[in-house]
Amino acid sequence: MKDIENVCLEVDELDFDNYSPISPDIVLTSSFKFKNFDHYVKVNAKEEFAYTYTRDGNPTLNLLETKLARLEKGEAAQMFASGMGAISASILTLAKAGDHIIIVNTVYGSSVKLIKQLSKFGIESTKIDVSDTLEIFDYVKNNTSIIYFESPSSQKFEMLDLELISKFSKDKGIFTIIDNTWSTPLLQNPLVHGIDVVIHSCSKYIGGHSDIVGGVVISSKKIIDEIVEFGQVLLGATMSPMNAWLALRGLRTLPVRLKSQQETLQQVINFLQEDPRIERIYHPLCNGEQQNELAHKYLKGYGSLLGVVLKDANPEIIKRFIDSLEHFTLAYSWGGFESLVMSVYKGNNINEIKERGLSLGQLRMYIGLEDSELLISDLKNALDQAYQ
Repeated sequence: MKDIENVCLEVDELDFDNYSPISPDIVLTSSFKFKNFDHYVKVNAKEEFAYTYTRDGNPTLNLLETKLARLEKGEAAQMFASGMGAISASILTLAKAGDHIIIVNTVYGSSVKLIKQLSKFGIESTKIDVSDTLEIFDYVKNNTSIIYFESPSSQKFEMLDLELISKFSKDKGIFTIIDNTWSTPLLQNPLVHGIDVVIHSCSKYIGGHSDIVGGVVISSKKIIDEIVEFGQVLLGATMSPMNAWLALRGLRTLPVRLKSQQETLQQVINFLQEDPRIERIYHPLCNGEQQNELAHKYLKGYGSLLGVVLKDANPEIIKRFIDSLEHFTLAYSWGGFESLVMSVYKGNNINEIKERGLSLGQLRMYIGLEDSELLISDLKNALDQAYQ
């Protein structure tokens, strides 16, 4: 893992002759000028390369793309204005009318909504929940073109066998797309195990400071070229140079942040496992023997996002617990410096919770960079207040 961590810490350089800043330039421009008419003609004929318009490419974005491709051990990467921009561009590029998409387990809710919306364009989908990877293949149809999943998954953090999925899919000519945000490129590299496309929300661990929104797709050069041509240039969800620069900054501290958070995570999990008011913990460290085997096979460490189920929870217990927390913030997203909590219960969505196979008292917790004793004390006090 040391070699891959060193990629995060390299000093990045843009190609200038007369100066070399330690921190790379933010190339804040929409357009780039041509040298002359002949240059204009050659660039448009693709006989020469030149930056022309930031929607199509920008030096600051390209620095980040090159680094993330290396970290994920992919041939190429493309930045987007958000994680959903990356997801949308990938699916809309690789799927066509008449295709069928399989969505596996509890993936990010907006991804599910997007794929289901594609029915209006003649693309059908099936959302499935499986406890064993082999069960996925029972849902494959003759027109299945994409298997879309997370591993670990959102909410329940279930692991899937990447090599089983990739081998089966390649034999059938099916694209495999994984959202790898939970693991970061430092903790899991799905492309190495045959997965076709890896997506990250850069708003999370990669940015690391809760101050950017962005996404990235990493794959073979052939697939990235297709996604750039349609999903980037035509859909136009371009990441800003400023956000790319902030993501480069975030990468420099990613290794040390993950190490610190993993240590704190383990101590928090140890506390939660001993408290009788916690019914269940969802995390690869806690999901049983079969899941542990998959975690050991594919993960090089553990992310600090987990699911917790409050025992015998009702709306009042959930409210008292969350409102009593002082060092966990109630907010969307995760991956920054601050610890977060979010309830799956939002006041009017009980039927939706049941449909997703979740518990009323289920919470999503993110362990940030605070001291472990501070967080454990906060959780204990909130549990005391919740159950009085």
